[in-house]
Amino acid sequence: MGKEKLVTRRSVVGGALAVGASALTLGCLDAPRAPAQAAEEPAEQPAADEAVKKAQFGFLLKVKNCVDCGECVKACRLWSRTPDGAEARRTVASYITPAGREVFVSTSCMHCAVPACVSVCPAGAIKKGDGGVVAVDKDRCIGCKYCFQACPYGVPHYTASGMDKCDCCVGNGVALGDEPHCVKACKVGALQYGTLEELMASTKGKARRINGTTGPSYLLV
Repeated sequence: MGKEKLVTRRSVVGGALAVGASALTLGCLDAPRAPAQAAEEPAEQPAADEAVKKAQFGFLLKVKNCVDCGECVKACRLWSRTPDGAEARRTVASYITPAGREVFVSTSCMHCAVPACVSVCPAGAIKKGDGGVVAVDKDRCIGCKYCFQACPYGVPHYTASGMDKCDCCVGNGVALGDEPHCVKACKVGALQYGTLEELMASTKGKARRINGTTGPSYLLV
């Protein structure tokens, strides 16, 4: 079953790479995030924390920058306290572009707009919360693995304490909206985190969102 899920995940990401082949050929843009537009009437604007809660956060990978150094995975394992021998919440896989070039793609949970894992969990252990972050309550997880069966990307995996997956490091003490440890560990500017609007603006609209029925919050450029 694990291999089947991996093939599905690879095919979806690989398809995005194929569609965005021109972007990979031209290279990745390193434009800074677009600054927030000044509000004309501050009193009518929602509070910053409320705006953060209502936004959809996700990841952006600048494929040309990723060198498979593994620092994002190391940081993920360290801060998530992943047991030895257990699968990390973040992985890096290699792909061959239509031009025949090998590239590397770092992925974790896609924090989907409509997460299949949430809808099938009989224990109500998985929820899509503030910032669109999908997280699991291990105290409620019963280990049925329905979420693994439902996830198109094979993200959920299991430790002795139950289902384990990326929660954007919110469970590790990182404030909602701040950079997760995997992003902080990336020294080559390949991995970024923010709202989908911010991430798209930072590439001047050149990024491509992975196409999936669950609406993955993951962009490639």
